[in-house]
Amino acid sequence: MGCVGVLFMVLWLSFNFNHGERIQHNDGLGWDGSAYADWAQRDSIEILNSHTVSEYYIGRLLPSIIIHNTTKLLGYDITSTPRVIHAFYLFNVGLLVIAAGLLILIGRHYQWRMPIYFLGFSALFFNYPVLTNLSYNPTLTDISGYVLGLGIFYAYIKNRFALLVVLSFLCCFVWPTMLYGALPMIMLGRASVANRPPSLHSHLLALLVAISLIALAAYLYANGLRQSLGTTVFKKEILPLSIILFITYIYLALKPMIDVPAYLRASKYIKVAPVVVGILLYVSVKAIVFHFSDRTPGPLTITSYLGLFTQASLSNPLINVVAHAMHYGPFYMIAILLWPRIAAQAKAEGLGLSVFIALFAFLSIGSESRQFLNAWPALAMLTCQALNQLGDERKVDWWFTYAVAGMALILSRFWLSINVGPWTGNFQAFPDQMLYMYSGPWISHQMYGVFLAVTLLCFISLLTLLRQPSSSPVRTSTQEV
Repeated sequence: MGCVGVLFMVLWLSFNFNHGERIQHNDGLGWDGSAYADWAQRDSIEILNSHTVSEYYIGRLLPSIIIHNTTKLLGYDITSTPRVIHAFYLFNVGLLVIAAGLLILIGRHYQWRMPIYFLGFSALFFNYPVLTNLSYNPTLTDISGYVLGLGIFYAYIKNRFALLVVLSFLCCFVWPTMLYGALPMIMLGRASVANRPPSLHSHLLALLVAISLIALAAYLYANGLRQSLGTTVFKKEILPLSIILFITYIYLALKPMIDVPAYLRASKYIKVAPVVVGILLYVSVKAIVFHFSDRTPGPLTITSYLGLFTQASLSNPLINVVAHAMHYGPFYMIAILLWPRIAAQAKAEGLGLSVFIALFAFLSIGSESRQFLNAWPALAMLTCQALNQLGDERKVDWWFTYAVAGMALILSRFWLSINVGPWTGNFQAFPDQMLYMYSGPWISHQMYGVFLAVTLLCFISLLTLLRQPSSSPVRTSTQEV
């Protein structure tokens, strides 16, 4: 089965090199992608010394620099648009090969059974970002951030501190927000966090975070903060339901992760040297960005970012769940169903990963799924490990694998054409909605209803599959140890 999946990926990626569908805007370069392609075509030193790139885009510049210098070394001309697209495409495919190698190493670390290897393969590669968007918008930095996120997770669980620091530093110039996710893993270390049932303070703090976020969003909205034109506007008649489910999602996501006494006990094992390295990493990244940029700050502050993504998440009830399910496929839904086990696994890995997972569990209330590409590989691998452990109690076998992989292929929508007509500028209507329905803040109310039905059907199917008892006897406590 694994060979069939690999063969499918090879054939699909080979086909898309010349015949893949490309985004209509800027002849296949898109919006941000046109800037990345332009920087790949120009001399890297000239770009850095020009001080014309904003702070935000300095944090996305590394893939363009690598592609420029690699193609220059190989004598491959990328001055034309098709050739620079091909260069980015090959670069991204090469990164996916590295990701496949990391998957094998992670599976060996956890001693996965063979079906879990293929589930991990499906979780990483059978989704919209890889099967569809890689070809449709190839000059983005998405795949670079995706694979670096997987590498950072691997370095952490294998306790490769130097590799963790190097990959985190590189990721700061590919996917800037990873700086704040990587720092806990670097500074807090791998001291195991005790996994205990949620206490009263776990419930109260989780609720407090959710209610505070709603209050912040309401305050900013009252003071004029609005989403950009074209995003989906919430309906007043269903807003109360959206708020209730918003609070419920954050509460359920954070409750298993909040245990202040356990974190304090684990923090006793934090060492000084990693903390110093983390501080130096942060200062050096900020200094490099400040030195080479035009000193223009990013488009959003943390406060406005939280306010805007909360507004987008209230456009429809649990729009974030629907959007993430459509973006990452059935493994996101499995992660929800197995969330207490995954939280326990993160705690067992260490304090740093626990904080990382808790941070992105909170941020996952946002509905723009692409923003969490760098965190998805870690969650996907923890989900596979939870399934590996669940195999002693439930029937996680090849038939389960076939069903989940098939569901992932369907939800990736690699088989569905996006360019069904010239765009009109109305993001909420077709044909523009064929693209914008892939991103939560722009999913129209009509497509939300369709995707909600699909998501509910998938949840029911997965819950049924996960309830199948294992035919093999459960291991004894001695074997478990």
